[in-house]
Amino acid sequence: MVNIGLLGDISVGKTSILRLFVRYINRGEIEKIEGGISASVVKTDFSGEATVPRGNKVDTLNEKETKTIHPNRVVFREDASGKAHTIFAPGGDRSRAVVKMGIITISRIATQIIAVFSLDRELDRQFEFFNDVRFFPDKIYVCINKIDLLEGDKEKELEKLTKKISDFFNKRKININEFFVTCGETVDNFDGVEEYNNHVAEMILKITTSL
Repeated sequence: MVNIGLLGDISVGKTSILRLFVRYINRGEIEKIEGGISASVVKTDFSGEATVPRGNKVDTLNEKETKTIHPNRVVFREDASGKAHTIFAPGGDRSRAVVKMGIITISRIATQIIAVFSLDRELDRQFEFFNDVRFFPDKIYVCINKIDLLEGDKEKELEKLTKKISDFFNKRKININEFFVTCGETVDNFDGVEEYNNHVAEMILKITTSL
């Protein structure tokens, strides 16, 4: 059994990645991707999601956003071997005591960590989250999410980003096993959405079934 912890700053897409993986299994798409297998969802728990009002009193739309307070969790089973694996996704708002406790707990119990970064903001701000995580294995995986938001020459920009992330973790004596680049959600007007969504399922399967 492999316990995966998805760790990252606020709104980098951890819960979206988790929900997308569940969708791949439930729709039978998990067997069609590279390295795909037959798998079943044993349990899902998204009760950690809380809806937070956004805007001010004159905001007539009263828009809301979702924030993870307690870690979300998905348990799935490999149909052939019967092996079960768990994926945890705690929130990223480490200023909240209850959220920080979830981050600490998952960083301790996870056998594999995926550090999730989003391309909708600067990396330096996201590094601050990981500076606060004390319990880290010496080898991790990295997921660069929301690739649809990366402008310009994607290949060159990704090369710069992966080097910057590698340098950050190397200073903490943490090696990166592999980088994964994902979209993590349904996006209109992005030709690579299917490919990069597939990477979400491929990432989780590769980590769980290769160990």
